[in-house]
Amino acid sequence: MPVHTCHAHKCGVPVPPAMFLCRRHWFSLRRAVRQAIWREYKPGQEDTKTPSPRYMAVQQLAIAELVFAPNDEKAAAEALPYIENSEKWRRVCIDRGLGDPLAGLVKPS
Repeated sequence: MPVHTCHAHKCGVPVPPAMFLCRRHWFSLRRAVRQAIWREYKPGQEDTKTPSPRYMAVQQLAIAELVFAPNDEKAAAEALPYIENSEKWRRVCIDRGLGDPLAGLVKPS
């Protein structure tokens, strides 16, 4: 069975292709974010390598939340690219009329 690594920042734990994160990181996410990942996931996207813009927005937000730590400049700097990517994908979704994939997860931008 092919594997890849957990998508959490600097995590090298092998996981099956259909899994976004290792168990530890998955259960570190807020429940609302986990639900959003499942809502936006389309079976087979790991094979076609074509996740939707909505999935990408939520996925990048999830990674940012795993990296960020209050009062930690290094963690904030490491989270920033994921936050920027999440907002980029959010804007793509809104501009394409796909709605806001981060609604209820973050404050509107």
